Amino acid sequence: MIATPPADLAPFPGLTEEGFSFLKSLKRNNDREWFQARKETYHDELRDPMRMLVADLSRRLPDRGIPLSGDPKRAVFRIYRDTRFSKNKAPYKTHVAAALHRNGVKGSPGALYIHVEPGANRVGGGFWRADRDFLRHWRTRLSEDPDTFLRIVEGVEGAGLKMETAGSPLTRMPRGFEDQRENPAVDYFQWRGGFAALHERIADEDVASPAFADLVLETAETVRPLLEYGWSIADAAAK
Repeated sequence: MIATPPADLAPFPGLTEEGFSFLKSLKRNNDREWFQARKETYHDELRDPMRMLVADLSRRLPDRGIPLSGDPKRAVFRIYRDTRFSKNKAPYKTHVAAALHRNGVKGSPGALYIHVEPGANRVGGGFWRADRDFLRHWRTRLSEDPDTFLRIVEGVEGAGLKMETAGSPLTRMPRGFEDQRENPAVDYFQWRGGFAALHERIADEDVASPAFADLVLETAETVRPLLEYGWSIADAAAK
């Protein structure tokens, strides 16, 4: 069952220039004193519009048969960085982002990801930093049927999206798949960070428009075959 989004949130209005200016300034003033003095601006110009976007998409995606949704309060990522294990102690992210998952279950495999950052906006979908069970089942599927995945990749790349993986690929074939060096999908066996297709050429002006929600919907349609492929693998891995 798909989570029902709140009906009291207005449609996404587009981000304002003030919101983009806030993020640009935050890069130069990434400290708590500066942020706390402008926290209300962050809420009004960035966090709340992103919540509206999540609610808007959660109402519209199921109508297209795409089982993605999210709780606006939980689907929008916190702006606070986890600095416990990082050399970079800057307390805040300099972007805002959200993720919608299958049937609204946060953290479930596969997501539609929205990243807003001045000059570096992107939207995509896939299985980022997938766990070992997922990767093992995916590689097994590739060994048995590489053509299905390659056709999906051809489709999303033909639509202008870029296939990416998290982190650096393995330098050699993974254990148990050494005999797949002649597989037409050989390069993907070495991806260890999952896979996603990303729309990276999104101008700030596009995000400033209410029509950005339509762009996200179109991207979701494009990555739907990739998500459905991955969900079938995730379901098999869960058995």
